[in-house]
Amino acid sequence: MSYFLFLHGSWHGGWCWHKVLPRIAAAGKLAVAIDLPGRGHAPATPAFVGLKSMVDAAERALAPQGKTTVVVHSRNGIVASALAERAPDRIARTIYLASFMLPAERRVLDYLPDDQSMMPGNVAINRLALWDRLNPKVYREALYADCSEDDVALATALLVREPARPALTRLRLSQDDYGRVPRAYIRLTQDNAVSLALQDRLLAETKVDRVESIEASHSAYFSQPDKLSQMILKLSES
Repeated sequence: MSYFLFLHGSWHGGWCWHKVLPRIAAAGKLAVAIDLPGRGHAPATPAFVGLKSMVDAAERALAPQGKTTVVVHSRNGIVASALAERAPDRIARTIYLASFMLPAERRVLDYLPDDQSMMPGNVAINRLALWDRLNPKVYREALYADCSEDDVALATALLVREPARPALTRLRLSQDDYGRVPRAYIRLTQDNAVSLALQDRLLAETKVDRVESIEASHSAYFSQPDKLSQMILKLSES
């Protein structure tokens, strides 16, 4: 049976996939969403959370046998890429959803200052405690522009500080490992957190074999779970 691992983006937890998981399961697939360290049921001091500890957590969630399709959102595309480098034989495909699919030796921080999204100027960084968080005043416009009031209320209650160290880490990726894991990308054309221009820049810098688009804001897992789930299933097919 096909196995899917869902990785959340900044400030979120595995809870953000709560509408998608049952739809994937209804198609006869096994699907799990985890909390990366420092989020949800995986508490940790942000200053002690690095990219390695996040990849460790993702690796532990891979299928014990066979291969896993990894679906990742937003900033934590770096986790999925580093995971593919570490365990290429255990991953069937990585599906990036409006996600930071970076080339080797690049880091998230290389892309954030110039992005024409709502992130520059609205992300507060605690340089001593090594965490960042989005200004609550822009939650809806930046992350949930087309989502329901119930979705926004849920997210507002659950969003947390994001460990900052992973965004400062340069990815160590090789063609021999990361390069042989198939990749697909889902563009979100109304995204105010990872702009469409940035998504297209990332696609120009790293090759994928499949690209799809959804006319949605940053949180399509809330606003369009049916369409997103169907697209993920389609992209997972070999």
